[in-house]
Amino acid sequence: MFYVNSRAFIERFNDGEPEIVIQRRMKTDSSFKFELPGGRIGPFESLIQALIREVKEETGLDVYEIEGNETRIDTLGINPEFDVECLQPFAAYQTVKGPVDSIGYYFRCKAKGERATNM
Repeated sequence: MFYVNSRAFIERFNDGEPEIVIQRRMKTDSSFKFELPGGRIGPFESLIQALIREVKEETGLDVYEIEGNETRIDTLGINPEFDVECLQPFAAYQTVKGPVDSIGYYFRCKAKGERATNM
């Protein structure tokens, strides 16, 4: 199986102090891992839609700015039966060894709202 992920570097202010949102998550081997919010995109879900959805699901925060989104190109107007989203992520990764084969894209973004503590 091959996964494609959309992940966020979230910069935000908390009580006037800048912070980066990092998650501490329990993995299946019962160990804790630190990671940035994000996850798998669904079939034909855009990277941006997945990013916004995953951040909301995992942190409770609402993404309101995504670096590079202003350069986004959507080809839907060219051919209504074929739609391609082109954009510039902050970084990309690919697993080259391990139990899961995946590729992912990181986006720098800003989010607001109350961070969920039970997620």
